[in-house]
Amino acid sequence: MTEPKRVLLGILLATGVGWLLLVWMPLRKLGPIRPSADGAPFGRAVIGGKVYAANGCASCHTQVIRPPNLGSDIARGWGARRSLPVEYQEEHIVPLGVLRLGPDLADVGERRTEPHWYYRLLYDPRTVYPGTVMPSYRYLFSRVPLLGSPLPDALSLSGRDAPPPGFQVVPGPKARALVAYLLSLKRVPLGETGKTP
Repeated sequence: MTEPKRVLLGILLATGVGWLLLVWMPLRKLGPIRPSADGAPFGRAVIGGKVYAANGCASCHTQVIRPPNLGSDIARGWGARRSLPVEYQEEHIVPLGVLRLGPDLADVGERRTEPHWYYRLLYDPRTVYPGTVMPSYRYLFSRVPLLGSPLPDALSLSGRDAPPPGFQVVPGPKARALVAYLLSLKRVPLGETGKTP
């Protein structure tokens, strides 16, 4: 074998081995990445789940729709069917909750689909539900200068909540992530998850 052929063979072999190790093997192990085909949260919602856990939301909210003989969750419209253990099988952290002071959140993404409603609730829960014991999460929001027209997700506040003239209150990254997580909480009908009960 001549020298140029050896060099060419070496280059092809090095390129092939490199491609095999850096491209094909990780792709084979990880598989294709699909966005939430099974209803599992991804992206910003995963970060929001961590914000949910860090703020102790599971202390007052559950994520389990109880069967009709154990409560009125389905009658209240908190879900169309009871939660099944198989739905939590592939989740690493499952904040099911132990006490229900607030409503169940297992299907809240189906009940409330408007992010602005969640922002208002997080900023001042008493304006949405007077007399609630839910704490305010104002520290998840920022006061920024108003340059021209208000930002699309700026809160329309009045009274003692209103920012000073020339400013607006907008959700911060953690508030956006938390709302994305809450919007991702949807229990899909059986058979659409690809899992069997």
